[in-house]
Amino acid sequence: MGQVHRLNETEIAEALAGQPAKQRIAECEDCATEFTAWEELGSGLRSDLASQAEQPEYFWMRQRARIRERLAPRSTPLSWAAAAICALLLFAFVLVHQGAAPTPEIAQVQPSSVAAAPADPDDALLEDIHASLERDVPAPLSPAAMLVNEMTSAQTSQVKEN
Repeated sequence: MGQVHRLNETEIAEALAGQPAKQRIAECEDCATEFTAWEELGSGLRSDLASQAEQPEYFWMRQRARIRERLAPRSTPLSWAAAAICALLLFAFVLVHQGAAPTPEIAQVQPSSVAAAPADPDDALLEDIHASLERDVPAPLSPAAMLVNEMTSAQTSQVKEN
């Protein structure tokens, strides 16, 4: 029985790269046969790859253009995003300042206190708080209170008539 020699991975890689293990191939007929099979496979693969890579010049020009396009910085989406953020901030600023204006509350002014407005804003605030505390119904509910008073007076007048 003859000894079977096989090329290891390193020897196959070196052989396919063009640097075969010449001593081993020269000494062993099985290794030479195996190397020849590997060499034929490698040359077939190389020729297939070369034929696939053979493209006209316009193809390679398009490839280079696509690569440049992908690598080019894209400032357009960033500028649109910055413009949108600025517009939103401006819109929010306008809304805040438009809604921040104090709404004048209709205060029930006594004829004796009409003389002069207080100069200090703290005094004005204190007077507003005092007036709010003296009211039976909060200012936003005063129309509803008037409606309830009218309904109760209408009901009492009906009861008196019957």
